[in-house]
Amino acid sequence: MAGFNFITVRLGKDSIPDIKQICSSYVGILSEPLIINVKCTQVPDNYGHDDYAFLWLGSDNNKGMPTNWKQGFKAVGRVKNVLRGKNYNDTSETTIEIVYIFRESVNRMDILRCAPTAYYWCSSMPLIGLDDHANQTIRNMSGSAFSDLRAFFSAIDSVANYFKNDILQIEPGFEQYFDYPLPDPQLYPNIKGLEDINFELNVKRSTCALQQIFYGAPGTGKSHRIKEQLKALNVPKENIFRTTFHPDSDFSTFVGAYKPTMKKQYRYDGKVKAKYYEDDDLAGAKKDEVIIDKVIQYDFVPQTFIKAYVRAYQTKENVYLIIEEINRGNCAQIFGDLFQLLDRDENGVSEYTIKADADIRAYLEDVLGYDSEGIKDGELCLPSNLYIYATMNTSDQSLFPIDSAFKRRWDWEYEPIKYKNADWVIEINGNQFSWTSFQKEVNNRIFESTNSEDKMLGDFFVKPYDGIITEKLLLNKVLFYLWNDVCKDGDGDIFKTEDNKDVKFSDLYGENGTAMLLSMMKHLKVELLSESDVDVEDDENGKDNTKYSINGSGSYAKRSLSTELVKAYISQHPEMPATEVVNKWKSLGRFVSHFIETQDEYDTRTDRNPRVNIIQCNGDNIYVSTNGWGGQGVMDSLINAIPKDWNLNVEKI
Repeated sequence: MAGFNFITVRLGKDSIPDIKQICSSYVGILSEPLIINVKCTQVPDNYGHDDYAFLWLGSDNNKGMPTNWKQGFKAVGRVKNVLRGKNYNDTSETTIEIVYIFRESVNRMDILRCAPTAYYWCSSMPLIGLDDHANQTIRNMSGSAFSDLRAFFSAIDSVANYFKNDILQIEPGFEQYFDYPLPDPQLYPNIKGLEDINFELNVKRSTCALQQIFYGAPGTGKSHRIKEQLKALNVPKENIFRTTFHPDSDFSTFVGAYKPTMKKQYRYDGKVKAKYYEDDDLAGAKKDEVIIDKVIQYDFVPQTFIKAYVRAYQTKENVYLIIEEINRGNCAQIFGDLFQLLDRDENGVSEYTIKADADIRAYLEDVLGYDSEGIKDGELCLPSNLYIYATMNTSDQSLFPIDSAFKRRWDWEYEPIKYKNADWVIEINGNQFSWTSFQKEVNNRIFESTNSEDKMLGDFFVKPYDGIITEKLLLNKVLFYLWNDVCKDGDGDIFKTEDNKDVKFSDLYGENGTAMLLSMMKHLKVELLSESDVDVEDDENGKDNTKYSINGSGSYAKRSLSTELVKAYISQHPEMPATEVVNKWKSLGRFVSHFIETQDEYDTRTDRNPRVNIIQCNGDNIYVSTNGWGGQGVMDSLINAIPKDWNLNVEKI
C-alpha cells in the first residue's frame, strides 16, 4: 500500500492560539483552509509538501491538569512547507493547511471502547500507543510494528462514523484504507503487522469465528455489523441465508419437513391424454386442449439450515447462515441433535457427526449425491466453509434462556453503545435537543436503577429520516418502550417534570402533552441545541429582537436572515440551478433541521413543517427553514461558515 505519507502533530502549550482557533472553527470539511505554523525541534527527515497530518490537541501545562478542550485527534491537514533547521535539535517550522475538523476529538479511550480489534493493529501509533511516551511534536505514523494505517482509519471511523464519508470527499485515494476486514488478533498471536498475514488465504477465516453471537442492548447495530462485515468480504447473495427465531420456531421450520405441495400432472383416459371436449371457461381452456390436473403430494421442503448446508457443499466459497434474535426461540427445540455438530475441530469441520433422519438423508442424497461428504454414510457434518452468525438482544434474554452447553459452542462478541449519532436531534414544538445527550442521560438512569445495560437505548434504536426525531417518533417509539419495558415499576426516574412531579404516559397525549414533554426534557437535563423562535421579531415578553444587515442593507430577524442570505446569493449567481444552490449552502453544515431543501427533498419528507420560506430560483422552488434559529450561537455558526468569496457580509444592527 503506497501513495500517501502521514504524520501526527501534537499541539501543546506553545500552540494555544492555534488550539483555540481550531476549537472555535467550523467542524467538518472547511471551505477555506485554516493555516497554522508549527515550530519545534527533532522533526523526522522524511515528510514534506502535501503529506497528510493528523493534529492532536494536547495539554496546555506540564502538570497533568485538565484542559478546556478534549485532548485527542481533532483535525486533518496537509503539509504545505517545511523549513528544517540545520541539525536535528535545531528549530524547524512546518506550515500546515487544515482542511478538516472533527466534531469531537478522538483519543485512545474512544478507540478502545469502539474499535478494540482495530486498536490492536495500530497500538504502536504515536499518541495513542500503549507504551507511547515520546514527546516529539511531529512524528511519522507508520513504519513500525502494530502501526497499520488501515486499522487506524477503521478505528477513527468507528468512533466518528461520519469520518469516512467526509474524508473521501477531500481525498478519494483514502478509499484504500477503508472497508478492510481486520482479523481477530487471537488467531495471529505471533504476527506484528497485517502485512505479514496472507489475506488471500486467511482473511475470511480470520474476521470472525465459525459460530459467533453478537449481543448487546436494543438498537446497537448488531445486524448492521454483520451486514457490513459480509459486505467488506464481498460475499455474494447466493451465499447468505437468513432466518429469524421466534417463540413458534421449531426443528421443522429451521431444518425442513415433509409438507404438502402442489403438482401438475396430465389426466389420462386409458393410455391417452384426456382432452377438453368443449371450451371450459372455469379452467380457462379451449376445446381439444390437454387436461392438466393439480394434485397434492408430500415432499421434503428444506428450510434455512438445510439450504445453507447444501450450498456450503456445492461451493468452495464461504457460506453464511444468519440467525436473527436467536434467544427469542427455544434453541434446544429448534436445533435438536444438530447441536452436536456445533463442536468444530481445528480445521473447522464438525468433530462429531450425527445420523440424518430418513427424510433429510433422502433429500440430501438426491441433491448432493450418495458419495457427497455432506451425507456420507448417512451422516451430517458441518463443513469448514459454513459460518453461523447470530444476534441477541440482551433485553430479551429471559424469553428463552440459553443453557451453558449451547453457549459454550459459540464465540460471543459484545456490541457496545457508541453514542455515535451526535448529529441527530429531537424536535419538540420547534425546540431542538441533542439525541445523544438524551440517550446518555436515559441510559445512565436505567443503569443506576437496574444495575444492568440490557434495556439501554442503542445508537439505532430509532432510525429517523434525515436525523430528525420528531415528537411523534419520540413518543410512539422511544418513550413507549421506556414506559412499557423499563419504567413500568417506577424504575429509572425518567417520567417526571422539572418540578419532580410524576408523569403518566397518557399525560403526554393530553392537552398539555407537548409542554409536559418539554418539562421532562428539562428534568432529564437534555442538551438544548436551539429554541423555537416563533415571533422573534416581536420584542414583547423578552423575545430575541436581534436584527441583521446583509452587505450594509436591510434589517432582518433571525428567522428570516437565512432566507435573505440565500436570495442574495441567487442574485449574485442568476444562472445557477436550484439544485446547485441548495448543495452549495448544504455544504456549509446543517444548522437547523431541514435548513435548505429542493422541491423534491421537501416533497419526500413526511414531516413537512409550515415554517419555511419559499424562494424562486430559475423556475424551481427552494425551501428555507425559518424554524430553530433562536438558539444561542446557531445563527453565528451559519454566519461564520459563509466563505469570504461569497461576498455576503452580515452584521448585527
